[in-house]
Amino acid sequence: MLQAPVRPNWRRLRSTLAARLALIVLVGLLVAQGVSFWLQWQERSVAVNQVRGVNLADRLAPAVRVLEASPSAQRALALAALQGGGVQFEMVTADQVFALVPRGALPGMLSARLGRSVDIRTDGQGRGPGSGQARAGLAHRLDLQLMDGQWVRVSLAPELDAQAPALPTSLLSELLITLGLVMAVVVLAVQQATRPLRQLAQAADTLGSDLDAPPLPEDGPTETRHAAQAFNRMQARIKRLVNERARALAAVSHDLRTPLTRLRLRTELIDDERLREQMSKDLEAMAAMIDGTLAYLRGLQANEQVRSLDINALLESMADDARVLGRSIQIHGQAQQAFQGRLTALRRALQNLIDNAFKYGQGASIRVEDSPAMLKVTVEDSGPGLAAAELSKVTEPYYRVDSARSATGDGVGLGLSIVKDVALLHNGELILTNRPQGGLAATLLLPRAVTPTLS
Repeated sequence: MLQAPVRPNWRRLRSTLAARLALIVLVGLLVAQGVSFWLQWQERSVAVNQVRGVNLADRLAPAVRVLEASPSAQRALALAALQGGGVQFEMVTADQVFALVPRGALPGMLSARLGRSVDIRTDGQGRGPGSGQARAGLAHRLDLQLMDGQWVRVSLAPELDAQAPALPTSLLSELLITLGLVMAVVVLAVQQATRPLRQLAQAADTLGSDLDAPPLPEDGPTETRHAAQAFNRMQARIKRLVNERARALAAVSHDLRTPLTRLRLRTELIDDERLREQMSKDLEAMAAMIDGTLAYLRGLQANEQVRSLDINALLESMADDARVLGRSIQIHGQAQQAFQGRLTALRRALQNLIDNAFKYGQGASIRVEDSPAMLKVTVEDSGPGLAAAELSKVTEPYYRVDSARSATGDGVGLGLSIVKDVALLHNGELILTNRPQGGLAATLLLPRAVTPTLS
């Protein structure tokens, strides 16, 4: 079976820093090459035209001497003998003489060869040979005054006054090959120069899900080496702060269990039944808060091994566990392939969503949508849903809404925070929406394209 050809993503390529730097350098190089080529072409045209002027002066000087030496009655024969070679001569009257005086070196060169000053006029069709300027192939005419005052018109064929010949094909080929080699070197150099930035961006992205990621190599140019050192120091500080916070909260939560146990025992000794029940409820709430804190701290740990998971089997096992407790869960759709993720973290996140659905909606329905790029697992309930302003807040740690959905009051506001952290751990996200028919839909978006970093 033939595979479809891989097409480069030009839009993404253009947006990279390496592509933009390479484009800037290449545009500058092309402009410099263009200016250099234009200057070379101008200098070549001037040199070729000056040589033509010298050749024309060398040809006109003998013709002028012949005409001046010929008697007036024999000049017609002399003119006939001078015709040819792209140059035509004819006698003109004074009223037919052109009015413009030519610029350039031709009058001086012709005067030098004749040993006297020569009055020359032109029709103004360009500057002509010897002027250093090309005439774009137009025929050029000059009027020369002989020593006896007679004017002679000289008409030059277009090929004697054409533009300078084009540059050789071999030279153009060499220029193109040189330009191609320079472009290749520029692209490679820019990619090499921006490689530390790509490593820094990848390390920053990895740091969000794996605090134990290896530090950046501290090598390369001074700027990138300093940036890598600063990033490694930042990573070490964040890791130390997170670990210290987790240890402190875990220690406090663990140490609170002992006095809570003593309080439960002492509560049983209270004779007032109403007071005993109130104190028991408060103690249960405190125990739930400690359990939630410990579960939240466990959810922040990113050192669980990434493995290939059968999401369908995971959901079926959780549905079986729910049936043991008398709960019914409907599963719609299924994953098309295994998912690379952390089993314990994903199970905890899905269990929190299922527990919330039963707690606030008296039922749960799971919908699975899969594609090559994304795995979507949505847990829906039929409860009261959430106010629109609360949807973005309920994933914050210890945040509890003041509505009918929280009427039970037995949560500590960490369940959805844990789900959100698990989603971020897999480079995904948690999206909460109110269903049109009522109830809340919590969707875990788990990208397949970005594989979680192995710890």
